[in-house]
Amino acid sequence: MENLTDKCSTCFFPKTRTINVLGKDILVKNYICSRDGEAYREKPDNNQLQLSIIPTEICNCNCPYCVAKDTMHGNTLDPKVLESVLRRLKETDRIRGISITGGEPFTDVGLLDEIVSMCFEIFGDMLEMSINTNGSGLSQMHRIKRLHDVDTIHISRHHYDDKINASLFNGKVPTNSELKEIVDSVSYKDIFVFNCILMKDYIGNRRELHKFLDFNIEIGVPKTGFITAMQINDFTRAQAVSYEDIISRDDPSLLFTRRYQDYDLCRCQDGVYTSPNGGICEFYGRQTLFGSYDYVKGLVYGADNHLRTGFRGEVII
Repeated sequence: MENLTDKCSTCFFPKTRTINVLGKDILVKNYICSRDGEAYREKPDNNQLQLSIIPTEICNCNCPYCVAKDTMHGNTLDPKVLESVLRRLKETDRIRGISITGGEPFTDVGLLDEIVSMCFEIFGDMLEMSINTNGSGLSQMHRIKRLHDVDTIHISRHHYDDKINASLFNGKVPTNSELKEIVDSVSYKDIFVFNCILMKDYIGNRRELHKFLDFNIEIGVPKTGFITAMQINDFTRAQAVSYEDIISRDDPSLLFTRRYQDYDLCRCQDGVYTSPNGGICEFYGRQTLFGSYDYVKGLVYGADNHLRTGFRGEVII
């Protein structure tokens, strides 16, 4: 398979460039994904990266599709060390946004609140911030003082049926009624997005997709991301289904908006769903493909207090 750095038949600029982050030279992507079939475009000179922060490797669930399971060793980061690293990263002007993930970030909501406040204090009020959660601690979200500045809370939710969803997580997650109460407790509903992994025996066909989107509307969450599972083990390989097999352009309930392509690496599709009762919600589909790349997609600060070039990348500091 052709490597991204070999050549580019649809653009006239290098696909990668080298930047320096805290004394380490790293190779980064030098193009913007193709939108709606248009040509790829060169990135601005100041390539910026997404930073993911893992406050803790502790999680209350045991999901069979979890891509991070074998890297979770029970560590929890030191906020003072994190602050030092964030201030150094601020000076580089290389961070475009921060995503807090895990483990389960709401395991320690006090630490989560401290990290969120720290990030905004260092990078400013306009920082793009998201939090990823299985929802188990969402009832405590109002303890986050800068919650109103957080752009998105991604809630993992893989079925509209409470019992089926709980069985997929193998742990305690919010019920439908609990979720609705949580969503109703904030006025700015756009903060919430469901992340649903597509699986053949669960949300794996058009009928089930519609049911999930109807549930989406009922709960009051304005958007769902349907994600093709990464084939990391026998379970995910057996359950594998592409979003393109389910989210179809011949579906009259779906209005498609933007479509993105990143060569043979991934594809994304945005759109709007209209229910039989006239309810509306947004959706997107995303699928990671099997192309090869040798550049850094983002930086990760782990619960072990190391900054890396990706979740399984090289240690920078």
